[in-house]
Amino acid sequence: MIDKASTPSRPASIGGAPRIGVIGPTGNDDFAENIVDCLPDLGVHAVPLGPAIPAPRNRALGRAVHAVRAATQQPDLVYQRRLVARAERESLDLVVSTDSRLLPTTVRALRRSGTRVCLWFPDPVDNLGRQYMLMGDYDALFFKDPLLARRLADVVNLPAWYLPEACNPARHRPPATAGQDPYVVFVGNTYGTRLRLIHKLLEHGIKVRMFGPPVPRWLRDPLLMGLHAGRYVTGEDKARVFRGALAVINALKPAEMESVNCRLFEATACGGTVLCERRTALADLFTEDKEILGFTDFDELVAHLRACAADRPAARALGDAASLRSHSEHTYQQRLAMLLGVML
Repeated sequence: MIDKASTPSRPASIGGAPRIGVIGPTGNDDFAENIVDCLPDLGVHAVPLGPAIPAPRNRALGRAVHAVRAATQQPDLVYQRRLVARAERESLDLVVSTDSRLLPTTVRALRRSGTRVCLWFPDPVDNLGRQYMLMGDYDALFFKDPLLARRLADVVNLPAWYLPEACNPARHRPPATAGQDPYVVFVGNTYGTRLRLIHKLLEHGIKVRMFGPPVPRWLRDPLLMGLHAGRYVTGEDKARVFRGALAVINALKPAEMESVNCRLFEATACGGTVLCERRTALADLFTEDKEILGFTDFDELVAHLRACAADRPAARALGDAASLRSHSEHTYQQRLAMLLGVML
């Protein structure tokens, strides 16, 4: 699945129990948390190092800290010096960062101590922010978007590789029991295009339910608020939501150029009937009409939803096949084995 000019034919041997630090927020089924959870299955000692920038729990304090950080890097520098010191104490062989806010000076400090450093960036291009990762002299950069990886490798000669996201087979799996709910679900953050799509689905008589973080204040739509379950789902709860839904709609952010998101792998792994907006990478990951249903426009999406409602057993069979595919080809263990084959 890794793509670069010189791709190894198979992951390199991992022996010797390397010590690998992971930078990124952990909790609520976060990307970094799943990496930490799955690395030991590869014979690796995983060391969670936390986020590159701490998140204040108090909202008002968070706004104040954000304002300070916009004006100066000093608070980030101080915090990340402690992160480097801890990495040195842990005698790490490799640091895998999932956090794009790691400062270039921090990356260089980690490498000076003899530790190899890579970034596995899980977001679309609109979250590149200040593009610190392009200035940090990483040993390697892994992106879920093949177009972004190619551009960075070809144009600015960065060690950029394509590596999509994954499922955690211990967490993302079909639940023991699940109902047959009459609605389609959206799981994750809420943004403008998602709001627009939900309104159009409701106009066509499609029942919708939403799960995830609170809707942003600037996007508080009365209709939208009535559809939100008011909770962030993880673990068995998330699996039941995916498996029990009429369909899981994976309408991607416009900033997903050729890439797909983590929801695709999680929902399929849990046995959900997934309708995914087409991107170039999708065809190499799942087989349409056998494992997932793809759509390019709204009419195609609605047609798929009508078919799912008319034949729930057939829709559930898609979820069964998709779960087998995710667990056989799209696990964190497999992705990390490829990453370590490049890095170690």
